[in-house]
Amino acid sequence: MKKTARVFYNIACAIGCLVGIWHFSAPYSNQWYSYIPDAPIEIIQSINYINFCFSLLLSGFSLLLIMVQKKLFRGLKELKAFYAFYTLVWLSRVIIQLVWPWPSGLQLWLSIAFSVEFLLTLVPLLYLIKGTPDMNR
Repeated sequence: MKKTARVFYNIACAIGCLVGIWHFSAPYSNQWYSYIPDAPIEIIQSINYINFCFSLLLSGFSLLLIMVQKKLFRGLKELKAFYAFYTLVWLSRVIIQLVWPWPSGLQLWLSIAFSVEFLLTLVPLLYLIKGTPDMNR
């Protein structure tokens, strides 16, 4: 189970990091601002600031989790809490996707993608919560 948890953990964190990195260019590659052509510059800058912070946090947290995984899987309580929060973020994203559906044909694919990412984070979390004798050494 530990090997499966570690594989899922690394895949989930790598996906989170890639999503964070990709999101830096999302407003431009998806032409977000074309939907609000008459918006004041303050609105455009607010979107830029929020997206930048989101992108930096998601990619940074994912990368940091990859870097500290040995200590996490040894049972460091503070890292378990940090990883539990990371898993909660992805669960929240699934819930948001269902409560406020994406207004296009992407709804199904986004729901599937976020659900898969949540499950990839959940498996290691359940392993970490359950704990094993070798983790308590």
